[in-house]
Amino acid sequence: MTEAAQIHTIGIIGAGVAGLAAARLLSTAGFECEVFEKGDRVGGVWASGYHTFGLQTPKSLYEIPDYPMPESFPRLPTGQQLQAYFEDYAKTFGLIDKIRLGCTIKKLEQRGSDSWLIKYYQKGIDPIQEKTFDYIVVATGLYSNPFIPDLPNRKSFDGEVLHSSQYTSPDQVKGKNVVVVGFGKSALDIATDAALYANRVSLAFREAHWPVPVDVLNLIDVRRIFLNRLVGGFFPLYQRPKKWEKKLHQFCPWLVKGFWRFVELLLKIQFPLKACKVLPSTAPESDFFNQDFLPRPETYKLMKQGKIECVQTKNLDLDSTGVVLDSGDHLPCDTIIFGTGWKPDYSWLPDQFHSAINDDGVYLYRHIIHPDLPNCAFIGWASTFSNSLTAHLASVWLVKLLKNKFNLPNQTDLQQEIEKIKAWKRSFMPLSNSRASLLQLHMWNYHDELLRDAGIDPKRKSNVLAEWLQDYRPSDYRQVLEGIKQ
Repeated sequence: MTEAAQIHTIGIIGAGVAGLAAARLLSTAGFECEVFEKGDRVGGVWASGYHTFGLQTPKSLYEIPDYPMPESFPRLPTGQQLQAYFEDYAKTFGLIDKIRLGCTIKKLEQRGSDSWLIKYYQKGIDPIQEKTFDYIVVATGLYSNPFIPDLPNRKSFDGEVLHSSQYTSPDQVKGKNVVVVGFGKSALDIATDAALYANRVSLAFREAHWPVPVDVLNLIDVRRIFLNRLVGGFFPLYQRPKKWEKKLHQFCPWLVKGFWRFVELLLKIQFPLKACKVLPSTAPESDFFNQDFLPRPETYKLMKQGKIECVQTKNLDLDSTGVVLDSGDHLPCDTIIFGTGWKPDYSWLPDQFHSAINDDGVYLYRHIIHPDLPNCAFIGWASTFSNSLTAHLASVWLVKLLKNKFNLPNQTDLQQEIEKIKAWKRSFMPLSNSRASLLQLHMWNYHDELLRDAGIDPKRKSNVLAEWLQDYRPSDYRQVLEGIKQ
């Protein structure tokens, strides 16, 4: 790690939520920042989502700690509203002039031990351009390239094949027979919307997942139940659990199990999972770490009414007229929409980066530091229920690191810590290609860790009772952000 006094210029790749957070806080701390964004607007995923794309968690859980969302926004804002919100944020904190739009990074190269070269193509300008920085922040996030499974007979299908990101208008499905593939947020959102316009909608999936209601039994905000320190003790133990949590799981496993069976019962009461043929095979305490989702209220109603036909299949193939399931059954369709997620693009990153790539994602120290890449940080590579807050706290952590308020462990200890978190996640989280980034229910443990590293008290509530029983929200961290100065 280069001394902070030698770091003046920082190149930030990506102008989504994480890139804006890093640019604002690092600039406030006195660093000269320049942001490279391949799109024509700031906001990342919120700048180019599918039709009806929007926030699935209440806005107060996703807003920036010291920059509340407008009161005029609904409880669950649309993608367009969120893009406007983050653009206003960038303007308010003077970031617009620091952002180069239309820039595609071609290569990131290390120059010596204390500088980086960015090779990039700027839309409308030839040839490839170059710029050198003392430090690099990679804030491209987890969603780069649309992923569609490689199906042997895809070319034989006479209809239209789309990725969820290409579903931009209900006109694409109006009056058609549609098959939506997947069981995540995008797949269910699109199936729900398509059911209003299409002739027939089928949802084909490998595994159903447990829904997380915005309001439990349509009465109590789910945050009040799950996002407090007391209930957090019933989750699968964090990598470094507190003493009382270890004792709870050691001496009262029946109580922990009983809590989760009660949660499972509540979900079965609220959602007609069995009637819809979407009852998950995995227990919720494990499945909640599999990119869980908060469904729209009407989704399961449409399933129960048969307007969304749910079909579970391990594999599928295509013929000229539709989808062939592994059972041999055939779903005739005109349009197939794959809500099968994204794959990150690592092609432009240096060769040393690839040592961190596993089948289940990229493991980093504190989800931020790659041990083989000095003077480089990754912001926005930890997935939580409140990615905006997480990115801002990770940026605070980075500011404190670059200001020498704390030091990183040595190379060996960094790698050992990465191996420990890898073993911890693999011990209970289901396999997925993004497992390395997932924190979800443990986000408060992670936030506490970042603040403790930075020398900041992680307890942000006004009293002990509130600390244990009240849910944590971004607004609780307002002073943490306001404390960043030159």
